[in-house]
Amino acid sequence: MRIIRPRAGSVPALRRYLSLSQTDLARLLGVNRVRVAEAEAGTRFLTVEARDALSALLAALPPATRQVLAVAPGHAPPPPPPLVPAPPAPLPRPLARRRHLATQELDRVLAALAPLEARRLASAARLALLAAPACPPALAHDGLFAAQARLWAGPAAEAARRLLLARAAGLRAELAALAAPAAEAGS
Repeated sequence: MRIIRPRAGSVPALRRYLSLSQTDLARLLGVNRVRVAEAEAGTRFLTVEARDALSALLAALPPATRQVLAVAPGHAPPPPPPLVPAPPAPLPRPLARRRHLATQELDRVLAALAPLEARRLASAARLALLAAPACPPALAHDGLFAAQARLWAGPAAEAARRLLLARAAGLRAELAALAAPAAEAGS
C-alpha cells in the first residue's frame, strides 16, 4: 500500500473550515482519529485511499476556498464560509402558536365586523331615504324600518363597531410584530 504525505495545513484548515472534529474527519477519510492527528502534525502519512477521500472533499469546495486551504499553517487563516443567505429563522414554538391564534382571532373579528359595517351602511342609506322629500309615504310611516335604521347607527352599534375595529388593529399590529423577527433574520 502506497502512502502519501498530506500538504502541510490542508487537513487542519479543512477541519476548521468545516467545523469538523478529528473523529468526524477520520470517519470521512476512512481512517482512525489518531491517523488524522498525526497527519495534521505532519508526523505520519495518509494512505492513498484517505488522500483520495481528502482530495474529493477538497474538490467539492469552491476553487478560491481550496486555494486558501492549501496555504501552509500559520500563513493564512481558514477562509470565511461562503456567503449564502441564511434561511429565515423559524419562530420559537410559543411565538408561532401565538401567531396562529392571533390570525384566527383576526379572522373572527373581521367576520363579526362585516355585518356591523353592512348594517351601518344600510342604516345611513335608510336614514337618508327617510329624510329625502321624495320618501314614499309607506316607508315614512313604517316604524320598524326607521327603528332598525336608528338602532344600527345608534351609540351601542357604533361602540361595538369601534371596539371591533380597535381589536382588529391590535391584532394586525401583533401579527406585524411577530413577523418582524423573521424578516430581520432573513436580511
